Amino acid sequence: MSLKNKLIALIFLMGVIPALIIGVTSLQNTSHALEKLAFKQSQALQAIKVNQATQHFIDIQNNIETLADSLALLIEKQGLETAIVDVDPYGQSLFSRYIARHNYDDLFLLDLEGYCFYSVTQQADCQTNLVSGKYKDSGLGEVVQKTIAHSRYHMSDVTSLSASNTTPEAFVAAPVSVQGDVVVILAMQVSATSIGHIISERSGMSNIGTGEQPGALAAVSVLQTTMLTIATIGIVVIALLAIIFADIITKPMRLLANFIGKIERTGDLSIRYPDAIRDETGEAGHALNSLLESQQKAIGQIHSLMGAIAVGDFTARIKTASHGDLHHLEQAINQSVSTLELAVQEVTRVAWVISEGDLTQVMSSDLEGEFDNIALALKCVSISVEAIVDDVRAIAEDMEQRGEAVGVSPKHAIELNNLMKFFSTNSQDPSSVKAKKMSQNEEIKRLVSDLNG
Repeated sequence: MSLKNKLIALIFLMGVIPALIIGVTSLQNTSHALEKLAFKQSQALQAIKVNQATQHFIDIQNNIETLADSLALLIEKQGLETAIVDVDPYGQSLFSRYIARHNYDDLFLLDLEGYCFYSVTQQADCQTNLVSGKYKDSGLGEVVQKTIAHSRYHMSDVTSLSASNTTPEAFVAAPVSVQGDVVVILAMQVSATSIGHIISERSGMSNIGTGEQPGALAAVSVLQTTMLTIATIGIVVIALLAIIFADIITKPMRLLANFIGKIERTGDLSIRYPDAIRDETGEAGHALNSLLESQQKAIGQIHSLMGAIAVGDFTARIKTASHGDLHHLEQAINQSVSTLELAVQEVTRVAWVISEGDLTQVMSSDLEGEFDNIALALKCVSISVEAIVDDVRAIAEDMEQRGEAVGVSPKHAIELNNLMKFFSTNSQDPSSVKAKKMSQNEEIKRLVSDLNG
């Protein structure tokens, strides 16, 4: 994986992971808080509905007890039969107006034995005994029996009148007393519809929630959608920023890598990195330029030194202030040139001395390697030449003593003797020796030829 891709992945992860952690934590905390709020709102709604239902049943109790008191007065003044049959101009009785006005399903009048002798709507339970008849186990039979037994108000659970009638209903009953004696039982049928109105009624509770879903739960859903949208946008933005920043960081590094590659391909140490960027990469390029400059100077001096050696000048030296391995290389080259200069000087000195006739001189013993081999070869040459000279001298002396005997003319003997004197001296001027070399060589050749002739 390239450095750019690594940076993109690193920046992306550094941006996304904290954002995800914060987002998920915030979403969870907010959802939990909203769920708690929704639960509290649900509890509050439930409490309100319970209070409303309780108040509704209290109102029912007050209504039936008020009606019972009114009916007791009417019975005391007019009689029960008159109260039942008396109607208004619209044909409605007291009881029919009452249940219509207060939203009851029916109203019943029963004697103290439990017999139902009156019903506004004339239902099937009319003309039956709610204590011993077939509806004795119904809700109406329950409240009638309890009211007869206890002479006070009772209410049944929400149930149906019979198995064939599945509509849920509730019944209430209260005794009607005239001068302290119960004369009749008043019962009413409360439809579950009126209770349903209480449950569905939302007047004054618009801030608690909707009928189907509390507002807090809806807020959780909206929050989740919003967080998901923000997270998606954030991931896209972070990815784009990661690509941009990674490119900004790696671009100068790519330029530096291409610059180093160009030096490797061309070997040209004169090119320089354009370190216009004042950052770490620019500092690296500046340091590389300084290294190239020092290497170029060192290599230039080495090149000049080799050129001087090629033309026989052994006095040149490298004089740059390099450091490290390059400094050690320069010291080694200077030491090698000094050793070569010393060896050449020694060879030149010994050769000049030998050419002047001094065969006792040898090269310095401080030389090593091939230079020592050269010194040894020159020494061997000196020894060989000295031996030849000794042999020639001996022959010349012998010929001088017995020149006539061997047929050598006095002139040749004198010349040979003079030649031996030349080899035996080492105090002659070098310039005169050089001038006489060729003629002496010719004399030796001629003398040898005469001797052989």
